[in-house]
This record gives sequence, structure tokens and C-alpha cells, in this order.
Amino acid sequence: MVNLVLLYIFTDIFKIWYLFSSILAFCVAFFVSFFLQKYWTFRDRDQEKIYRQMGLYLAVALTNLGLNTLLMYLSVDLFKIWYLLAQVFVTAVIAVESFLIYKFFIFNRQAKSVSALSNSKKNLKILIATGIYPPDFRGPATLLETLPHDLAKKGFEIKVITYSDVGASEEEKGLVYRVQRSQPVFLRYLKYFWQLYKLNDWADAIFVTDTYSVGYFAYLIKKLTGKKYILRFAGDSAWETAVAQGWTNDYIVDFQNKVYGRQIEKLKKRRQKILVSADKIIAVSNFIADIAKRIGASADKIKVIYNSIDFVEARDVDLEAVKNIKNHYGQNAKIIVTSGHLMPWKGVDGLIKILPALEKKIGSLSLLVLGEGQELNNLRQLANDLGVAPFVHFLGKIERKHIFNYFKAADLYVLNTNYEALSYTLLEVMAASTPIITTNIGGNPEVIENGKNGFLFDYNNQEQLIAAALKILNNSQLAENFVAAGKEKLKRFSAEENLNQTVEILKSIL
Repeated sequence: MVNLVLLYIFTDIFKIWYLFSSILAFCVAFFVSFFLQKYWTFRDRDQEKIYRQMGLYLAVALTNLGLNTLLMYLSVDLFKIWYLLAQVFVTAVIAVESFLIYKFFIFNRQAKSVSALSNSKKNLKILIATGIYPPDFRGPATLLETLPHDLAKKGFEIKVITYSDVGASEEEKGLVYRVQRSQPVFLRYLKYFWQLYKLNDWADAIFVTDTYSVGYFAYLIKKLTGKKYILRFAGDSAWETAVAQGWTNDYIVDFQNKVYGRQIEKLKKRRQKILVSADKIIAVSNFIADIAKRIGASADKIKVIYNSIDFVEARDVDLEAVKNIKNHYGQNAKIIVTSGHLMPWKGVDGLIKILPALEKKIGSLSLLVLGEGQELNNLRQLANDLGVAPFVHFLGKIERKHIFNYFKAADLYVLNTNYEALSYTLLEVMAASTPIITTNIGGNPEVIENGKNGFLFDYNNQEQLIAAALKILNNSQLAENFVAAGKEKLKRFSAEENLNQTVEILKSIL
């Protein structure tokens, strides 16, 4: 009504062209409309979010302004409808569209006071948003093997949303929401975001384990509803993507301070928004906490909580399978294992390159490469070119329940990586009683103390790598000492301590 009255005054009394009149009337009516919608229609008395709500309301209003102008032009100039009648029709269309947006996104009363809602409930409700979840493995999937159940034992109500290659089991229905990866990318993202938004109504807070698509969705939902989120930060996806695409070879620390082209800067800006907007950040190592600070996250938001693992005694080890692996690959040969997603920075090529020299020193050996990735074909070709293909075995993706057996069967585990936040795999290998050599980068020195429970070497330094491997493979007592020290070191990565600290973080924001 305000819009119509002002339109009439501006057009018939002040003789302003009807399109300009329409724009002026729309702008003047904005503030009247905003306060009426907030305080009368939706009974929203929350003052903390008023500026955010006004910004979103303005974004809708500006969009509607364009829509209003377009529909007015079509109605009056093309269909020759009287301008006032045209405005009535256009206003009705925009009113319906706007009401739905205001109700479900801007003045969502459920989200107006998360802490007030939380305090009134017996159990806090946490939505875990992740990109991978068992039966997937690596990274967050390892964490999420037990975390939802452990949090439930601590009195939380838990639901999980994830991308997946499998459907939800009967036991998972209503608790785990799986968005199929087999769909086209746009549709997959759209379904994930919509499901996340719907589950947001149920949750008191969102616990995010993946920074990029999942973290960005949590960021958007916070902007729309005010819902708080905790981000588990285990790696810089902007750097990983840039390196995987061949856009840069810069080290992750150097990457933070350099200015690149539009593609990389867009990635960096997105993950900066996600980190800066998070209510709390769980960094998996001191190294990755430093990266978060370099990106722009406030130090007082960051809490270092190491990855954790139970001791080998708590796992089901198939001793017969371990024996079979040794017999198949290790008859009169030393078994070296490496694993992970086969990306450029994982350095499997550097490990393959030292095999001829290593074989001359120790005799027969077998290198087992566990995992898949974009470098697989290049690595196969390298092994062929160097003449070591007969004793380099690419075993592909090993099921979670079997991978521990390969670690147990190895005489040496090597991780020649140029980037690691804090490796779950190193913890698992220590628990498997296998000696380790790895690079002196990222979070690795927080797990492996050089000369005490393993050896550290410079990334792709063939001389250091060969020397470290020979010391362990030729000295069984040294290997046993490293294994014993590794068992002691694992106490710092207690699953119970990880859980208690996570619970503390979750409760602190609610």
C-alpha cells in the first residue's frame, strides 16, 4: 500500500516518469516494509541480528526492484496495462516470493537464539557435516568411525550428513543422510545444501569436518540463520586444489603470503571467509593452527586437538592375513609400505626413484603402494622406466578393515610427503609396531621425533631417504627401539583426550 500511494504521488502529482516513480516508491517503502515484517508479521524481537537481517532484506529488495522494474515495463509498455493496475499485479507476485524468503531464510524464528534454545533442552543437538564418512577412509572418515557414537555417550544427540557412494543402511536412517556422489556436481551440491539447511532447524550447532564445499555451505547457513558452526581444520583446500591443478608448486606456507591469479585468489578468499566466520576452529596440529592464523583466523578461536587413535590391542588384527602378506610379498625380501591419496605432494615418485640404489644395498625388496589418485599412471610409468616395476606393487584402495594388516606386515613405512597437517596414518603405523621414516614438514615432527621414534628427512632428499631406510632395515634393534618409543608417543594422541576436548569446544559455543 505504501508503494502504491507513493507511486501515485510521484507520478500524478510530481509528474515523474512512472518507471522512476516506481523505483523511488520501492526504495522509500523498504524500511517501512522491513520493520513491519520483522516486528509485526514474524514477531521477531531479536536485536542481535538486525543488521544482518537488514542486509539480507536489502539484497532481496534490490533483486525485487529489478524484478519489479522488468515486470512493470513488460506490463505497461508491451501489454498496455494501466500503470496502477500493473503495479498491483506485480506487487502481488513479488509479495508471495518475498514472504517465502522472509519466512524461511531471514526471519527464521527457530534460529533467532541458538543459546536460548540449547539451554532449554536436555541434550545438545550436533549436526556433523562432512564430505567423507565410513565406509570411506582417510582423514575425517577415520575420525568419524567412532566420534558420533562417542559424542552420543557424552549426552549429545547426533546426526550426520555426508557425500557417499552407498545408501544409508536401515540402522542409519534418520541419523545419517547420504547424498550420492554419482549425481551431476551441481545437483549433488544443491541436494547437500538443501538437506543441510533442513537439518539446520534440528541442530543447535554444526560441526564441519571439510573446509571447502561443506564448510562454505555452513558459512552460508550461518549468514542466513545465524547458526553457529565449529570447523575442524585439517588442511588448506585452496593450496591442495592449486597444486593438484598444476597452477602452483609453492610450499603451503609461502602460498599464504603470495598473490596469484583470479582462480587461486578466488579459492583463497572463499576458505578465508569460512575460517574467519567459524565460531571455533579445531586445528589438528600446531602447524595447521599456524596456517589458520596466516589465513586470517583469530588466534582465540583456534584450539589444537590432535588426531587420535586407539592402541593396536583395541583393533581387530587378522594375523593370518598379515602372514599371507608377508609370504606373498616378503619371501626373502624386505617389505616397504607407503600409502595415501596419490597426489603430487605425496612424493611416491621420490620413493620409487631410490629403489634401484636401495636394492643394491639390501637385496630383494617389495614396495607396496596403497591408495589411488591422479598420479597413479605417472607412477606406474616411472617404475617401468627405472626397471623396478616387478617389485613395485600398486594395490589401489584397500578397505579400511584390511589396511591395518599391511602396516603390520611391513618392515618399514615411508611417507615422503611435502604436506601433512597431522597424519592419521603415522599414528596407525606406530600402533601397528612398524618403524617409520617421514619428512620434516607440517605436523610430522609433532608425531615423529627424529632419532627417537623414527627418522625425519627433507622432502625428496634421496640421499637422506636412502640413509634413513638403510639404518632401520639393517638394524633390527634400532627398529625395535623406534617401535617401543612410538608406543609411548601414542599416549599423547589419546582418543579419550581428543573426545573430551571436542566436547569442551562444542559446549563452549552453545
